[in-house]
Amino acid sequence: MSENKPEYPTPPSFVGKSVYLRPATAEDIANTYHWHLMSDPSMLSCHPRPLRTATEAAEDYKKKEKSADQQMFVIVAIKEKTPVGIINYFNWNNLNRSAELGLLTDPDQRRKGYGHEAVRLLTRYLFQMRDLNRVYACTSSLNKATVGLLEKAGFKRDGTLRHQYFYNGEFHDGYIYSLLRFEFGR
Repeated sequence: MSENKPEYPTPPSFVGKSVYLRPATAEDIANTYHWHLMSDPSMLSCHPRPLRTATEAAEDYKKKEKSADQQMFVIVAIKEKTPVGIINYFNWNNLNRSAELGLLTDPDQRRKGYGHEAVRLLTRYLFQMRDLNRVYACTSSLNKATVGLLEKAGFKRDGTLRHQYFYNGEFHDGYIYSLLRFEFGR
């Protein structure tokens, strides 16, 4: 291999211009768990998570059944060689050939394009290598950053989940976004 070509601990399909994705470990979960705690609750998942310690989160991750139907990846900045986020797919549906995406970036690394590139890398993999037809994500209407990221990545808003989130004493809508295989790369 050429001395000028960097080597990554991941398949080439997971390497972008500024980030690459690698499978997450329990240690990664423990080391990045504080990102959940630093994030505004309105920006977090529509899938509630119990409050726990980083060690408990890592132990739970170790106990999860390993499956091709769900996987978590660390988003690593190529230049700095540091983790800048976590991205995963889950809710795999063989019949409908779809899966849901989840994303959490380090609050100090947001708005640098890492999340967008990671979403594009993972959706490309899911469409081209795993033969999915649809990739989707859910987010709060309050989460303007994720709404913008999904739309920039080519996702279309499928619908509104009325009063899906309770935050600061009020209900807020949720949005469902999806990207279809034939739309990818346009």
